[in-house]
Amino acid sequence: MENGEFRISAINIRNEPIEVLIHSCPHCSEAIPKIGECPECMTQFVHMDTFEDFKTGFIHYIYECNGCPPDRRKARKVIKATGIIDESRLSIKKDLADSFLKSGGY
Repeated sequence: MENGEFRISAINIRNEPIEVLIHSCPHCSEAIPKIGECPECMTQFVHMDTFEDFKTGFIHYIYECNGCPPDRRKARKVIKATGIIDESRLSIKKDLADSFLKSGGY
């Protein structure tokens, strides 16, 4: 794990497999996906909140672009972790779940 970042396999809302880069949020220290910049204004998205939909099992990561006008700021990244590939992935998934529960994000 370099610079506190690592990759996990996930499924997006269209059931497509994706690789997700996880890092520590500079504001709340929660382990969150890195999603890049706003395509409209090229400003880095800021993590605002995380919650889990227990009916679907999806974890919702809420980000906001501080560069766009307020009426267009919300961006939502939704991912769901897939099966474990190896034992190291199992500990990563457990750490993510523990971090999520400790953050009060449910």
